[in-house]
Amino acid sequence: MFNLLVHIFLRREFLGQAWTKADKSSRAPNICLLTKRFNEMSKLIASEVVRRRSVSGRVAVIEKWVAIADCNRTLRNYNGVLQICAALSSSSIFRLKRTWNKVPEATTQMMEELQDIVSSDGRFKNLKEALRRCDSPCIPYIGMYLSDLSFIEEGTRTMTEDGLLNFSKMRMVHNFFFGIHYVKTKDIHYFVVVRINVKYYDSIN
Repeated sequence: MFNLLVHIFLRREFLGQAWTKADKSSRAPNICLLTKRFNEMSKLIASEVVRRRSVSGRVAVIEKWVAIADCNRTLRNYNGVLQICAALSSSSIFRLKRTWNKVPEATTQMMEELQDIVSSDGRFKNLKEALRRCDSPCIPYIGMYLSDLSFIEEGTRTMTEDGLLNFSKMRMVHNFFFGIHYVKTKDIHYFVVVRINVKYYDSIN
């Protein structure tokens, strides 16, 4: 995952909103691949919950994935955190009222905290702050960058009315790429070992 992100950051796939064009598969293949991977992973998590027939089984799976999301947060994998939060917040999972009523309060509280970190409110204000505080390598959510770049591209002209290059826009684009470069070039200072302890295997026995 991290290698794929680095590969994207070294390419021109961010330019001209290539990921939104009809020929996006050729102009932005890595962004398309990462988006596809994100969606497939979220669907996998959601399907793992709904295919459990018992309430206790679904609760155990939810507990497992919330714990994994928290581990992702510890490892600074914010893309992974959002994948899981998106899955557990999808309509097919959110409507399981009886299941959610049985989920331990500690688990629901942890999920709310994780959702707050990756919330899109304020153009991912909390997530950007978390990335700024990181002192170790991290995996951001690429959709946040695509949203910011679309805002710049659609809200500001490339050329001024006088036919001159709009340096104000170029400065914003520069700051955008500087932010990506900052995340990509962080050094590894330590290893984090995380042990997941959840009631998962009980749900499949």
